[in-house]
Amino acid sequence: MFSDIALHWASECILALAQRGLISGYPNGAFRPDGVVTRAEFAALMPKLFSQISERQAPAVFRDVPAEHWASEAIAWASGRGLFSGYEDSSFRPGQTISRVQVITVLTVGIEAAQGVDAIAAQIPDLTAQAFSDIDQIPAYAREAVASALDRKLLEPLSEPRPLRPNQAITRGEVAALLCRLLSVPSKELIRSYPELEQAQNRQATFQSLHRQEAGFNAEKLAFLDRGIQRSPFRNKLSQYAPQLQSVPQLSAAVATPLTKPVAYPSRGDLLFPTEGALDFLSSDILSACVCVSTVQKGELQTRWLGKDALSDRQLWSATKFVPLLNVTARANIAAPAVEIGRCQVRAVGTQSGYSFDDLAKGIVTYDNRIATSNSLAAMFKHFETPARLEEWTRQLTGNGQLSFQGRYGEAPFIEFPQLWDPKTRQVLLQAAGEKHQGQNLVSTYDLTRLLTMAGWHWHLPQSAVIPGIQGHSLSSFIQAMGADTARYVDVALDTLGLTGYVRSPVIISKSGFGRSDQRDRTELTYSALVQFSLPRQGAPDPTATHQQYSLSFTLIAAKATGDANQEARYVDALMAAEVTEILRRTITNQL
Repeated sequence: MFSDIALHWASECILALAQRGLISGYPNGAFRPDGVVTRAEFAALMPKLFSQISERQAPAVFRDVPAEHWASEAIAWASGRGLFSGYEDSSFRPGQTISRVQVITVLTVGIEAAQGVDAIAAQIPDLTAQAFSDIDQIPAYAREAVASALDRKLLEPLSEPRPLRPNQAITRGEVAALLCRLLSVPSKELIRSYPELEQAQNRQATFQSLHRQEAGFNAEKLAFLDRGIQRSPFRNKLSQYAPQLQSVPQLSAAVATPLTKPVAYPSRGDLLFPTEGALDFLSSDILSACVCVSTVQKGELQTRWLGKDALSDRQLWSATKFVPLLNVTARANIAAPAVEIGRCQVRAVGTQSGYSFDDLAKGIVTYDNRIATSNSLAAMFKHFETPARLEEWTRQLTGNGQLSFQGRYGEAPFIEFPQLWDPKTRQVLLQAAGEKHQGQNLVSTYDLTRLLTMAGWHWHLPQSAVIPGIQGHSLSSFIQAMGADTARYVDVALDTLGLTGYVRSPVIISKSGFGRSDQRDRTELTYSALVQFSLPRQGAPDPTATHQQYSLSFTLIAAKATGDANQEARYVDALMAAEVTEILRRTITNQL
């Protein structure tokens, strides 16, 4: 085992080739999988890969490859077999990095020579336009070789085009992946082992393990609900969340998740009925749940919606607090589309200073109490709209005409008559509506999942499905605030599954709600999240498709009644962590 490949996507390929004596590392035990490869280093592999090829011509004499050069014999060998050529000035440039397309060309020529055939362009279907989004960057001399590489499965013919990045210097790990495909290394040698992922199939053991971590905690502070962003392994990734959500999977060499019978994302106001029964694996103490999994197919966002009593309206506690944040963001952008709401301030009418939207939004999500309590801040944002209009706005987005959203959050608003002010333009964008909110906040798990996906997947939705008026630049502030949620159930799930170190391009935005209902005499916990990340693909992926991207959103509400508030709290906290773990496990293993 090399010291630096354990978490690399091509580690299995690297090990398989090392065991065959085809590649080696460095004296310090490292392999440097992300290090670039030179022309001389790649030429040195040729005698090992194509030993059966006979010499076809006299080796060229290169002025910059003296006999004492460490790779001179291999370069001469490769030149004599037509695998490598030099430049017009009779140089080989052994220390120059070799590009992806040059490697593909050399390997394709080697395959054809080993098989005793010559490539005939007319006989090879040119699938490059279907396979790659940057074919205009492929040099003319290499187009035939790339087409041949696709035809011979040296490069994967996938359903969605992705960048080839033909002129990018190839890395040692990328070369290893190509060589595994070239040599048809058995898949059993290339399947990455995730022992924790397999162990998590024992759901009772997973729950018990998580419940033991609740020792010493109580209803005032819980192990996972109150873990906080500072303990998250992804705490330094918050600023990257919005750009990651904007990008398409192929831009990061990731392949979108394949879905069974996906449907187009619904238009605003269209009530979608999640497939009931699909989440029956969840605990009976999960009262309601909605899960939406997405993929990108032919450039369009496709989804699957799964439910467990997903359309029943319930009190989902503080999880609903992101709804007024979205409403204010959308209405501010309708008033001033170019204004980034993060730079705006909320102030009391008649005052000259206020608090930044960013700080207030984070205060709602993090409960840091630096400015005011989360409840009073959320109540304040509701005051920018009348109860009836905010409720109707929510209904018009999700299509659920039965929801109620006119209640408060148990405290008076931090500012009774707020206004949203842009200090750069010195313009007041929104004023308080002047009506008190009272009544119920009763929405469904479907509603919160729908609203969160409208925010997180904004950049990929058809125009008929986006939140009216809202701009991507303002959503970035919302996303960064939601990324700082104190509840870290997704963090715990990825750690339980043994995947934290392998995750690339993570996005975790969420909002939780927790409380004990005297009316129902039980403790209830709601968690609404949108999650996106990539994991190394199983098998031997080529350098253009190294990872599988997973993108999903879900809302769950758990409840427990034992008569002991602390006992109930510990139970629902551990249960939520366990059920989120199971949802992610099933998503990753294509069992959802």
